[in-house]
Amino acid sequence: MNIFKQFIKSIYSPKDIAKFRFQGIGKTILYVFFIMLLSIIPGVIYITKLAYTVLDEGQQIITHDIPSFSIHNGTLFSKEKKPLIIVKNDLTVLFDSTGSIQENDVQKGGTVIALLKHTFIFKSDGKTQVMAYSTLENQNLNNSNIQSFLRSLQGVMWVGIPVLFIFYYLMTAAGGFIKISIFALFGLLLAIRLEKKVNYRQSWRLTAYSITLPSVFFTIMAALKTTVAGAIYIDWIITLIVMLLSIREIPSPKKTSV
Repeated sequence: MNIFKQFIKSIYSPKDIAKFRFQGIGKTILYVFFIMLLSIIPGVIYITKLAYTVLDEGQQIITHDIPSFSIHNGTLFSKEKKPLIIVKNDLTVLFDSTGSIQENDVQKGGTVIALLKHTFIFKSDGKTQVMAYSTLENQNLNNSNIQSFLRSLQGVMWVGIPVLFIFYYLMTAAGGFIKISIFALFGLLLAIRLEKKVNYRQSWRLTAYSITLPSVFFTIMAALKTTVAGAIYIDWIITLIVMLLSIREIPSPKKTSV
């Protein structure tokens, strides 16, 4: 059975997952790499799109929409007397050299870039990164050198995105292998409880295919940009349930009569 048929079977058939416990470890490892690759696709697409949007629209905003400014001694200076809010597609830029807007005020949805009096804030996908200008170590910034920096970033995107993708993939795969190795121990406990003859290597293979259903579910949720409350617990529960159902499909050893 090829890897794609195994993928389909692993979504709905604990009986087939139970049969996969006898296959070669190399094929199982290849399957794990396949599942991990599938799971990061929405994230890679989102990050790529976000990077191009921020760089392209960021250059336009710096050039045409934001007044002249400078950053030195950890403070943003400009002649603007009130905060500016600039919205372009899903990107919102807040510019405030007056100190009226504080970090806690940056609550808008979507992607937000905020140039505030003393801090730079980047918010995307519910995650917020904050950097104080004081960390720039007395470097002076203004519209011109930020424009040059954004142009240089745009020029190396074709190198940066693949490198980021490979790093992200390797980290995700490493996490997947660690998860499978830990849950395989739970598989042994379930096998003992159900009086099934399963060793650790077989439990590892069963676990590798049991993560298919939760992986597909969370990949779809990521593609829909839907946050799942308690995602890690749902992931664990679904994985354990699929493992339990798969182990139950394994024939029990015959008991010898005395």
